[in-house]
Amino acid sequence: MRLHAGTLEGETRASYERAQAMPVRVVQIGEGIFLRGFVDWLVHRLNQSGRFQGRIAVVNPRPSGAHHIQQFREQDGLYTVMVRGLRDGRSLEQAEVVTSVARAIDSSHEWDQVLQLARNPQVEIAVSNTTELGVRYEPVPRPSRQAPSTFPAKLTQYLYERYRALGWREDGRMIVVPCELIDDNGQQLRAIVERHAEDWQLEGDFHAWLGDRVEFCDTLVDRIVTPYAGHPPLPYEDELAVTVEPYYLFAIRGSDRLREVWPFPEAGLHVFYADDIRDFRLQKLRALNGAHTALANLGLMAGLTTVLEVMQHPALSAFVRELIQDEIVPATAWRMNRPEMLREFARNVLERFQNPYLEHKLRSIAANAISKARIRLVPTLLDAAARGGDFRRLTAALASVCLAYRPGMEHAAEGDPAADRLKALWQEDVRASARDILSDGALWSADLTELPGVMDTWIRFVETALEEGPVQAASAW
Repeated sequence: MRLHAGTLEGETRASYERAQAMPVRVVQIGEGIFLRGFVDWLVHRLNQSGRFQGRIAVVNPRPSGAHHIQQFREQDGLYTVMVRGLRDGRSLEQAEVVTSVARAIDSSHEWDQVLQLARNPQVEIAVSNTTELGVRYEPVPRPSRQAPSTFPAKLTQYLYERYRALGWREDGRMIVVPCELIDDNGQQLRAIVERHAEDWQLEGDFHAWLGDRVEFCDTLVDRIVTPYAGHPPLPYEDELAVTVEPYYLFAIRGSDRLREVWPFPEAGLHVFYADDIRDFRLQKLRALNGAHTALANLGLMAGLTTVLEVMQHPALSAFVRELIQDEIVPATAWRMNRPEMLREFARNVLERFQNPYLEHKLRSIAANAISKARIRLVPTLLDAAARGGDFRRLTAALASVCLAYRPGMEHAAEGDPAADRLKALWQEDVRASARDILSDGALWSADLTELPGVMDTWIRFVETALEEGPVQAASAW
């Protein structure tokens, strides 16, 4: 039996019936698992508190998402969020049916319905998650009746339709909350929308309206969301179910108006409104994403498959803990206005890595490892060196990424645009390889041979890993 409104009982049934009376107030571009386990769940919780009373219309940004749109319809917008993991060292397992999704619209065939939402003054927030590649400029012809091909172009037409319908009315304002994992995501998206408006030669008054009536928020989102794998079993079939970790964080650089509309903190939810969210972004980039990049290739070389397996390995888990606590935190804290927040975040990261219920695959983390290392590891290494701190493990982590692309190695993930460049720099002589690889500014945006001790540490790790194995190399510190 599949989950739908008729299967609900008790308080879940009552929650669904209460939600039925709520208008659509959010249009969401993105139907994938992350938003289901994050924003849609948060809005559900906010509705439960009585502080929002609005629902979501989900729109697929690409034709490939049409099957999810159909699943939403078959399940009356309902799906399950399974929270599984550790909280303060204790196991948590909790299932909740989310009732915040009111409609699902296929943008490829029902674009007119999306534009109807644009003309509705009650729909005041637009949310998106179209992956990092979704927020980029591509020339798109001025649309007619069909949906534009890219997400920013879709959003531009949506906003233009709202401008034409509601003009400068106060209830025609719009708040755009992108959740793509790129720096300054709101401002980048605004710039692309304005560029499309110029391309399409839309009237100057629309440009003024965009600047005055549309707020683009920068955000930082943090939660691991995976497809539901069937454990623990549900009493129904649910094609849209997701599994999430207990931890989540949503940082939003937005106006007081958004906080009034979406009062998440007042409902006890872990959402932060701030004039500057750089601290939130920096701690996630370095302590979470940087540690992920560091452990992924080490684990793969050791024959492991998940983050949990790395954290259950005595030597590798010690490497990860010391990397975070002794190198990443000290090298990053001085850049933050609230360094105590980083220390708490680092403790949470280590607990999250030990979640026994999430199968976070090393192979997926290791994708595009060179590009990730340049952003997630190298700046921390440079800061550690500049501050006179320890950076041996950061160097070893970088060496493990490089070793993944040594010709003959089999654990490198495919698809990194810098892979061919790095592979070409490897030589039989490890020292010569170190000199050429570490000095390549195109790979790392810096000449790392200028940092004292980096080249010797890199060589020591690589030689030990090749002769004795990655575990012995990681244990050398």
